[in-house]
Amino acid sequence: MLTATYSIIALKIEQRRARWTFTSIQRHISYGIRHLKTAGGVDLEALLNRLTQFEQYCHRRKVEVVIIPTLRKLTREADALLDELEQLSKTSVDLLCSVREKLQQWLRSGASLVDDICVTLEQCCASFYRRLLREEELVELAERVIPAEAWFGIAKCFLYEDGRALGLKEPVHDDEE
Repeated sequence: MLTATYSIIALKIEQRRARWTFTSIQRHISYGIRHLKTAGGVDLEALLNRLTQFEQYCHRRKVEVVIIPTLRKLTREADALLDELEQLSKTSVDLLCSVREKLQQWLRSGASLVDDICVTLEQCCASFYRRLLREEELVELAERVIPAEAWFGIAKCFLYEDGRALGLKEPVHDDEE
């Protein structure tokens, strides 16, 4: 039971960190959109790079690397939510690509794509926000449907992922191995 509690707390902390990071990025984007007329393409590109890094970070989190595959194996109850998360992720990636293409076109030709870029950035942020909200529901679902005996293996995966994130060459082992 203690292992399940640790794992759930780790997931919730990770979700909180992702929300905080996203909120910070979203504030910068909102500011950039309001001041786009005076901002240069480099400023927009920096914002887009931050969103892209956030998207990549999302795919390295415990919820994606461990919990989603576990839920896919254990229960059909999560299928609709997992499918929605997958679609939101795809939408975010597609919107990021679209913004990058529009930005490059704007920088090359000076075409009046500013409004399009702003709308697409806002759509991308909305997609990320919905995804984070739905992931919170997924964590609650995981807490409810994953059996207690499975949480030990999940916690072990979390430790391994934490070790990888810290750059450890060897996986983290428990004392019993």
